[in-house]
Amino acid sequence: MSPAPADPTLLTRLVTRAVDAVARADADGFAAASTDLAGFDAEQARVVLGWVLRQALEERHPDGLDADDVRDVVAGTARGAAWWGGVDPRILVVVLVAALGEHPDPEELPRLGHALVLQHSLLLVHDLATGPGRPLGRALAAALAEVRRAETMEMP
Repeated sequence: MSPAPADPTLLTRLVTRAVDAVARADADGFAAASTDLAGFDAEQARVVLGWVLRQALEERHPDGLDADDVRDVVAGTARGAAWWGGVDPRILVVVLVAALGEHPDPEELPRLGHALVLQHSLLLVHDLATGPGRPLGRALAAALAEVRRAETMEMP
């Protein structure tokens, strides 16, 4: 796991701004916010967003996900993000699989840039980790606390 973000407040602000743009279906705001977030440390952003997604998936599917669940999540997010011309269901699947700790074989996937993966992560965070009774700030705070906790544990 990577070190805790040097500025967790900045990371929280950047993620929140991007997810708020998704909620408004604001393509220009999303582009600007995700570009700013892409300038943050890539590994740290991936770790935090991955943790947020994993926790949201575990809360929504406590008995685990099956292929139908993954298909429903991907289809719902892709439909909801139709306002953004860059949405690619294949990348949504890659992000979901990676958030669950399984990393696809790089030979089987096209080379994806950090910014594109990050944007798809943000779309999924909006759909899975926000909503009534699910404040994004709480999910991000929990993710950052988990990253800090993991950093204090000794590696075997």
